[in-house]
Amino acid sequence: MLQFVFPAFAQTDEFLDLLGEARLPRLDLLLARGRREAIPQTDLETLLCEQFGIARQHDFPIAAISLSAAGGQAGSDYWLRADPVHVRIERDRVILNEIAEPSPDEARLLCEALSAHFGEAFSPQPMRPGAWVVRIAEELEISTTPPSLAAGQHIDPLLPTGKDAMQWRRLLNEAQMLLFSHPVNQAREARGEPVINSVWLWGGGQLPETSGLSARAVLCDQHDWRALAEFAGAGTGTLPERWRPELAEDALVVMDAPHRHLRRGDFDGWLAAMRDFEQNWLAPLLASGKPFELEDSLQGMRLVWRSAYRWKFWLRPPKPERQTFKMQQPATDSGIDAFGNPY
Repeated sequence: MLQFVFPAFAQTDEFLDLLGEARLPRLDLLLARGRREAIPQTDLETLLCEQFGIARQHDFPIAAISLSAAGGQAGSDYWLRADPVHVRIERDRVILNEIAEPSPDEARLLCEALSAHFGEAFSPQPMRPGAWVVRIAEELEISTTPPSLAAGQHIDPLLPTGKDAMQWRRLLNEAQMLLFSHPVNQAREARGEPVINSVWLWGGGQLPETSGLSARAVLCDQHDWRALAEFAGAGTGTLPERWRPELAEDALVVMDAPHRHLRRGDFDGWLAAMRDFEQNWLAPLLASGKPFELEDSLQGMRLVWRSAYRWKFWLRPPKPERQTFKMQQPATDSGIDAFGNPY
């Protein structure tokens, strides 16, 4: 059966009401009449690793797996992701922002500067301009938070934890000071681009034995997710523009573009992505009568669809509240952010 992995899908009604937008009729049908099941709440990385039989070490070893998939030699060393990010200070909070992928030259120059400063202790290598890895001499006892959960959030409670965490928090502070004054960032600032003033540590571990558990096709737009799938022996491909009957019936489709927009606070982008999903995926799928499942592990919900469910006329779509989304102006040091949330 076709399976969608779709973070934050269960919040569709909430965000449509928040924005005061018109309903999306096929999404309403799905939310109103699909069978809902509870599943464990977890992040996208954990869900995919568990799907593919990849065991957790202190973290899931995404750094070593992604390096191997990119043609690097992971060997038996411990590897840690150190992806370039932008952190923004807001009064007493520090917010993590994902950035557009830097140029290859920018990535090379920043990695060279960090390597020259820290030596073998912290010498990042760019697998891709926006994805860096670090080889660590000894296995670390730290647990980290993947960027899919940390982006857009206050980072203090999400920094590495565990026996070896404090030394890495100190290293991050030092790396931030070095990156802040680097000519690459001076040039980015002059162009009005967000500076690359930190790295995000996550996905540490050693390359595990190949699980070989998955034979299903995996369709997604992210390099890391395809690397995990290929490591498990799955066939992979990029996400097509729309559902087509010739797609494998048991394919796993990672539909995370709407959630990426939410992490950036881009509600217009989220709405466009949801409209695209309704028109190009839901419309032909519902017309075909084929069953499918949709999992939102962030909210702990699985939604199962069978063609017979459309005849449950007594189940109505959610009634829109039609409220208008307005930014609030919090009082100074009020402890309330611009969305009305306490911190």
